[in-house]
Amino acid sequence: MNTLSHVTGRRAVLRGVVGTAAVAAAWQGFPLLSWGQQAGAAGALGADRWRLLINEAVTADLSISMLALRYKGLADYLGGQIRSKQVLVDPVIDIQNFVRQASSDQKPLLVFGKSVNQLSKLVRDGGYQPLVRRPEPYKAAFIVKKDSPVSEIGQLSGKKILMPDESSATVAVARAEMRRLNVREPYISYTRYQDSVSAQVAAGLAEVGAVNPTIAKKWQESGGRVISETQPVVNWSVLAAPGVPADMVSRLTESLLALNSQSAGIMSEIGVKQWVKADRKEYLALLDYTHE
Repeated sequence: MNTLSHVTGRRAVLRGVVGTAAVAAAWQGFPLLSWGQQAGAAGALGADRWRLLINEAVTADLSISMLALRYKGLADYLGGQIRSKQVLVDPVIDIQNFVRQASSDQKPLLVFGKSVNQLSKLVRDGGYQPLVRRPEPYKAAFIVKKDSPVSEIGQLSGKKILMPDESSATVAVARAEMRRLNVREPYISYTRYQDSVSAQVAAGLAEVGAVNPTIAKKWQESGGRVISETQPVVNWSVLAAPGVPADMVSRLTESLLALNSQSAGIMSEIGVKQWVKADRKEYLALLDYTHE
């Protein structure tokens, strides 16, 4: 069973980043085949290569090489579980580009994403099969400055509210919660990154910000206030492509759940403490909430 080796030393780290980025770049140049085509085209390609499509949503400190290195251990582990196939990391920064790739004719074997509203649409509309998810629910938060007169979400009518990328789960659930509570005529604007939202609220450029749980926690630790949270929805998930047969879906699910006790290194590298089995109903419930 493969585990993620921890590379030490500055030169070794740089070699690892460059090497992994080169693999990702090489895969980008390969003929893009669906997972099923890849399985039957080993002779043409010279190797069995399947894709793990990755998107970490809207954090400013990401790069293709960083994501490729971060998820290499997970890809190697999964490859070892599937008849020793090679699973290559295909990282995508932009959310909509991630959705386009996942929805194309050349589908990856697996997708991992943090924009759970987009994952939910892949499940409902694209036939993707949920494998595992983080056990903690996802909840976006509404933040204000410490001295703000705004103390509850019912006061947001007519306020200047800043949100991250319009395609993100944060925006989807924040708008859903305002709609649920009948917040009328808020003035909503958008910036790409989550940390830009908190920075602009701190600078007084927006009265209220909608952010993910990580930014909300940092905001509170620095003295800011969270006035409300959204309803809990399904969190980061791994999905299998539509045509993956039931026996492979079961094997992949069991392999991912086995990481809970067998390989803390891989899990900590991708920022997940534990996996639980995912249920299609959870993704449909999210879309009922967001009206997407």
